[in-house]
Amino acid sequence: MTTTRFPFALFALTDVSIDTLNWLLQEAHDGQGINSWWWYLATLDYDAAPQRKPDGTATSATPVPIDPSFTSPFIGKGLEDVARWLRGKPQNVDVDPRYFGVLDKQAEKSGKIAICRLNDPKVEDKVASCVLNDANYSTLFLAGLDSDLQWDELVYLHPYTLEL
Repeated sequence: MTTTRFPFALFALTDVSIDTLNWLLQEAHDGQGINSWWWYLATLDYDAAPQRKPDGTATSATPVPIDPSFTSPFIGKGLEDVARWLRGKPQNVDVDPRYFGVLDKQAEKSGKIAICRLNDPKVEDKVASCVLNDANYSTLFLAGLDSDLQWDELVYLHPYTLEL
């Protein structure tokens, strides 16, 4: 059984405009039906990431509007870099350790987020597997995942290769 944990890290691997970033984050927020921000727009600074609360309640992530000077430090990087960031995060960083979002060229073109899962390096060759999802449904999609088998079926039926 897999349980996802909010919030989720969101990595911009290509140059995505500030307007698009704000729109995607707002769409994801509005689509979940509750007043919480569940995507953390990742930076290299773990101290800037959501921090785990002592009582275990979920922390809020990146609200809009984001700073107009924001530039993703992950532009030009790949899934290996994302995996290294997630696997290297301190215990107090409150983002899901396996499921995350990626903004590639589709984000700017169609307003979609690639939702990915880190694969077990002992079992699979690929660092991660991904499916493409509308921003407004992205966090509800992740909240609804209840097993690795369900994810594997989705990836089999709707595989997605990032457009970097």
